Amino acid sequence: MAPQVAAVANYCDHVEHNEAVSAHWVTNAAEEIARLALGLADEIGVDLIGLYAERLGMIEAKNVLKHPAAFDGQAAVLAATTWRDLQVAQFEHDRYYHPDVSGLSKSAQLNHYALHLAKIVGAFALARDEEELTTRRLPDTLLFAIKLQTVMGQRFGDDALLQSSQRRTGTRVTASR
Repeated sequence: MAPQVAAVANYCDHVEHNEAVSAHWVTNAAEEIARLALGLADEIGVDLIGLYAERLGMIEAKNVLKHPAAFDGQAAVLAATTWRDLQVAQFEHDRYYHPDVSGLSKSAQLNHYALHLAKIVGAFALARDEEELTTRRLPDTLLFAIKLQTVMGQRFGDDALLQSSQRRTGTRVTASR
């Protein structure tokens, strides 16, 4: 995953220096990051979408904005039937629980996501706590792959999310072009 994270950082650096960039540096990296996360989940036999839902639930439970009528990202992810549903659930979660980041410029959001992804790569490289990698870092990998596509203006297609028993490495997270 390190080369994909480097591609995002390279994009951010080039933008800051007013150099030529291509959105594909980020969108292609995001697709590959998602593919790697789905592949690892398949390899270790876990339901990545279920872990992703639980991760949003944990994040929301700690947030000062959480209340009974607040947006429930965990429920939204569990109810998602398409990749587009998942993208919208993540966007709504971010809008409600992370206005500090969603209110930033797109460039600043990308920089923020690149920092998070660097932390994830570091956590996998150290691999000290397998449970933390599975319950936090792996779902965060998919989460940030989705955020990258969204901040780059890519709309996910209505490809069906497969049931946990059917999910395979070949599942693509691609935006409608």
